[in-house]
Amino acid sequence: MENIINEKTKQVLVTGKASDKKQAFVNALNKIAKKVVSEEPNLVFKVEPDTFEIEELKEISKKEYFLFFFFPRIRKTYEVRLKATVRIKMANIAKVECQKVNPDVQHQLLRI
Repeated sequence: MENIINEKTKQVLVTGKASDKKQAFVNALNKIAKKVVSEEPNLVFKVEPDTFEIEELKEISKKEYFLFFFFPRIRKTYEVRLKATVRIKMANIAKVECQKVNPDVQHQLLRI
């Protein structure tokens, strides 16, 4: 039987958003594997990031009030967009041949 495991390199663009800069990066990095698995037709079992570039990092400030007038405060949110280069190990299940079984023959064997 031949080897069905392949490896390739792919670039993925992901975004993350959170109230903390570190959490925004974590949210973006967690989306890498989900995006690779959803885009790849083969069975992916290892996604390893090689490099990632920060395309955009935003700090968005918004002023909030309690009951529309009292206690103003500034709330910050961070948005990051990353371009990641990942190495993917996958199994090409299209190459695997499936054994075909005739159900009539199987039922005759069970009756004996």
